[in-house]
Amino acid sequence: MSYQLTANGVLRLSDSAFIPQDTDNRDWLDYLDWVSSGGDPLPMESLQGSKGAEQSVFGFFKRII
Repeated sequence: MSYQLTANGVLRLSDSAFIPQDTDNRDWLDYLDWVSSGGDPLPMESLQGSKGAEQSVFGFFKRII
C-alpha cells in the first residue's frame, strides 16, 4: 500500500481514495497502522507545477478537464 500526504489527510495511491484525518474512519486507522509498521508516505506536493504534479490528484483533475 502507498499513500501521499495531503493538507487534511492522505491519498491512497492504489485507488486514489482521499482519507481524511478522522479517528472514526477505518481507512485512517489502517493508514496509522501502516505508518506504525514502518510505512513512509510520499510528501505533500505543492500546487505550483512540480515534476510529479501530472501524476498527483491535481494532475488527474487537470487531465480530465
